[in-house]
Amino acid sequence: MMNQAQLRAIFNKTAGHCHFCGDEIIFERRGWALDLSGYWEIDHVIQRHKGGGRSPDNCLPACTRCNRLRWHRTGPALRELLELGILAGLEIRRGSPTGKHLQDFHAKQLAVNIRRRRQGRPVESGALPSLTHRGG
Repeated sequence: MMNQAQLRAIFNKTAGHCHFCGDEIIFERRGWALDLSGYWEIDHVIQRHKGGGRSPDNCLPACTRCNRLRWHRTGPALRELLELGILAGLEIRRGSPTGKHLQDFHAKQLAVNIRRRRQGRPVESGALPSLTHRGG
């Protein structure tokens, strides 16, 4: 468990902004809430399961949304997620049938997530497909 001074040092590394997206975070809002505005978590730069330490030297502040999206993903899987997200955004802006399907799927998934969080249930295994790097 980190003390307040260590948490403040991690928070100050990015001057109160998520190191992924740059959104402002608020020191007192650490963790998770239904309204995630300003909430943040500690992101382990080298993930703990890959041998990364728990010391502040291996930590940066991340908004809760970004940190949960990164979660356990490897670098290649995170890049794939970003690439697919960019393609999905283009299809949605074009109004293509694929884009409309993606918008509908996203709305349904958000509703499922909200219900699950309100009920305090963990994420079901396989609820969303995990992205893996296919090489190339």
